[in-house]
Amino acid sequence: MYSGPEPFQWNYCPICGGKLETRDDGQGDRPHCVPCRRFYYSNPIPAACCFVRQGDGLLFVQRAVEPCKGLWTLPGGFVELGETTEEAALRELEEETGLTGRGLRLIGASTQQSRYSGAVTVLGYLVEGWQGEPVPKTDAMALDFFDHQSRPPLAFQAHRELLATFDALMGRAGIT
Repeated sequence: MYSGPEPFQWNYCPICGGKLETRDDGQGDRPHCVPCRRFYYSNPIPAACCFVRQGDGLLFVQRAVEPCKGLWTLPGGFVELGETTEEAALRELEEETGLTGRGLRLIGASTQQSRYSGAVTVLGYLVEGWQGEPVPKTDAMALDFFDHQSRPPLAFQAHRELLATFDALMGRAGIT
């Protein structure tokens, strides 16, 4: 059973600063701001990651920051307000690797509990084309293309699940 942090407890409205009341939103009791007429929820945080291929290799990033500093992941990160998950995937790819990607294809999604944020929902995208010279930037201390046999262990369960989905699709559906 998961033993991470308790969900964030909304006590005051972040818009007007008023004390929240517990009200039924039609599906259960939730924190509610009467003046703003707004309910507050504890939802998973959205993130996106990229599958970037070069020949038989797949691009992985060695993290330069916590959590999991020094471990390997797929290039990716959290979705910012105002952007789509596709835009987030491409932005994170450029921020971490210097590569400009194009033509995304959804591989799958994975939601995992997180001791830092409660839960994270990660959408994985195949990058159909890219340009630039791969170089570690922002959150990356190293990056490299690894073939199937030499892949490093991945830090995040969501990335491991998405990688398994990617591998199954590559073998079953023949994505090229």
